[in-house]
Amino acid sequence: MNGAVADTGLVERWRELQGTYLRTSMAIDRALTAEHGIGLSEFEVLDLVHEAQDPDQPCRMKDLSQLTSMTQSALSRVVDRLYKAGLVDRMTCDDDRRALLVGLTAAGKKLHTKAVVSHRRLLAEHLD
Repeated sequence: MNGAVADTGLVERWRELQGTYLRTSMAIDRALTAEHGIGLSEFEVLDLVHEAQDPDQPCRMKDLSQLTSMTQSALSRVVDRLYKAGLVDRMTCDDDRRALLVGLTAAGKKLHTKAVVSHRRLLAEHLD
């Protein structure tokens, strides 16, 4: 019985964290969609590509997949949507033809510059 009492505190903390995450992510998703025409998943990929991208070398999809909690297939779908929207380029790696590289286009950089302000503002509003 004592273990169950201790577990109650853990469960409450878990549910509080979960609630904070869900409220914050939904608010950010709604705002990014309304203000910039992209959802939170698309923004997260743009942000990760921006942070991981060497100015002279796009980042590898494999590296992106290690930076996000998305499954490989979900990440591929998001990158496909960003590619179709003209926000990222996809190319094969000269060193390894199996590797797919992703880089921001000029339009992707411009959108990221605007959307990151909204994203960080909303994070501050919900987490501070």
